[in-house]
Parts: sequence; C-alpha cells; structure tokens
Amino acid sequence: MTNKDIALNVITYTSLIHGVRKLGERKEAARLFDEMVSKGILPNLHTFNVLIDTFYKEGLVGKAKNMVEMMTLGDIEPNTVTDNSLMDEVFDLMLSKGSMIDARSYNVLINGYCKHKRVDEAQMLVLEMCDMGVVPDTVAYDTLMDAFARWGE
Repeated sequence: MTNKDIALNVITYTSLIHGVRKLGERKEAARLFDEMVSKGILPNLHTFNVLIDTFYKEGLVGKAKNMVEMMTLGDIEPNTVTDNSLMDEVFDLMLSKGSMIDARSYNVLINGYCKHKRVDEAQMLVLEMCDMGVVPDTVAYDTLMDAFARWGE
C-alpha cells in the first residue's frame, strides 16, 4: 500500500474497504481501516457506513456499535444509510431471537420510512406484515395515508 503512484487518502482507503468487503473479506476490511487510522487518515461518513453495515451483516453487533460510537465521537453525524443498517439489524435480531414482531414493531419502521419520503418502502412493509400474518392496524394505514398526502403520491 505504499506505491508512489497511488494517493493514500480517505477515498482510496474507503474504496479498498468497500471492495474487500464485497469479496467477503471482513477481516481485511477491518485491517485496512486500522491501517488508515494509524496513518492519521480520518475516516468519513461513507467509511463508517461501509464498516457498520459489514459488521452487522456478519452478526458482529459489538464491533458495529463501536464504529457508531467512534463515528459520533469524531463529530460525524449518522445519516439515513447508517440508520437503515441499524434498523435492519434490530429487526433481524428480533427475528433471529424469535421475538414477536407485531404491528407496533412494523409501525415504527413504516413511520421512519414515511418521514424520509420513502413511501414505497413503507408500503412494502405493510404487504410484508400481511405475509407474516401480522394484521396492519389503523396506525399503519394512517401513517401511509398521511405520507401519500404530504408527499403527493
């Protein structure tokens, strides 16, 4: 990684981290992150998002949480991509533990999607509710109707 023709900066490292992660090389992604930080190259929002998503998908919740903490300590505000990784992980964790996913659980996600103008995804969650045997309640429908009215759909 010390080739004189390649600029070692946050973009280079983030691209490499993203690439090795797509190849399923989580440990190499973490090693590159550590190398980047040790060289004084500060990670950016995208760098953190790649690693947070990687760790959650690998079931390494503690490492993902550490990334979120490091991110916020560095005054980097999580964005929608970060939040989606967190929401997906919580939902997957609930399912894997056999927790009861009820209308309220879905309503939290539906509300979040609608607030961020992602009405199509909220609508898909209502369909998923039905597929999972969870009956959508008035909160789910009211949230969707409000979003349709607000965002002109």
